[in-house]
Amino acid sequence: MALYTLTIAVIFLYIFITGFHDEGNLIATIVCSRSIEAKKALIIASVAQFLGPLIVTTAVSTTIAKDIIKYSYLLNSGENISLLILSGILGAALWNFITWYYAIPSSSSHALIGGILGPFAIEYGFHSINFYGIMTKVIIPLFFSPVIGFAAGYIITLIFWKLLKNAQPSVNSFLKKLQYGTMFLLNIGQSANDAQKGMGLIVILMMIKGNTHNFEVPFFIKYIAAFMISFGLLFGGFRMIKSVGGRIYRVRPFHSFNAQLSSLLVVTAATLVGAPISGTQLVNSSILGVGARERPSAVRWQFAKAIFAAWITTIPASFIFSSIIYMVAKLL
Repeated sequence: MALYTLTIAVIFLYIFITGFHDEGNLIATIVCSRSIEAKKALIIASVAQFLGPLIVTTAVSTTIAKDIIKYSYLLNSGENISLLILSGILGAALWNFITWYYAIPSSSSHALIGGILGPFAIEYGFHSINFYGIMTKVIIPLFFSPVIGFAAGYIITLIFWKLLKNAQPSVNSFLKKLQYGTMFLLNIGQSANDAQKGMGLIVILMMIKGNTHNFEVPFFIKYIAAFMISFGLLFGGFRMIKSVGGRIYRVRPFHSFNAQLSSLLVVTAATLVGAPISGTQLVNSSILGVGARERPSAVRWQFAKAIFAAWITTIPASFIFSSIIYMVAKLL
């Protein structure tokens, strides 16, 4: 029972880390383009982050609970389920800490998936993994969302460039005001998507323990998850703002608005259909799309390559970390 309680506590801590590590990406362009003052943006975004898990559908948590590990292996794991999930979370958290320390905007979503797969593969073999569910519900959305984000950023920038090419400089003030709305909605959608990944793991634990009999997330779990991801953003957002907002492309209000709108459209669609995507990937790729449409030579592609490398290595790295943690824990 103590390990069960500890595992749930660590999952909530990981949701906090996700807010700390990832959610600053969502307001990076707004702050660096001087569209909204940093402290004000953090406060507004944190309120939106709190609301997201409470008011948005829990389709993503159901995907995490049902489509990563085959359900029969979850049921047969018994008391060992807590150690399996705890090891997965710790492996993902370790990778997140490394990338946060070096200010590399990698994906907590990728880290969580890789982390959970590791211990189950060690304990039951790779046939315990729901490869069909992983590919269709997780891997494809995670890896294709940046492509869609890039395309959306490129297309939306093209559209608004044509609409506003004869506009007066005062249009920037209007675009800044619009970003209060896009920022708020984007943070609602992405916090719901990110917090639900941890909530799905808690649902697995509760079902195995007999504390719930379906994939519905109890309200108190939503409330704590909302609190954790919101405060994670408040405490850690500035580091990723500096990394994303200015190192990829020099953004002004026009670019920031296009990147926010692009990300918002993709996040909303993904969250409603239950696809767990990475806000980090999405925001970065949308900035790349915006920059590529306006001035490709000004995009810092070298930094983009480092981000892509982190995306590619995150799942294997967290898989290895969580596998080692699980094997060591079994020996203790």
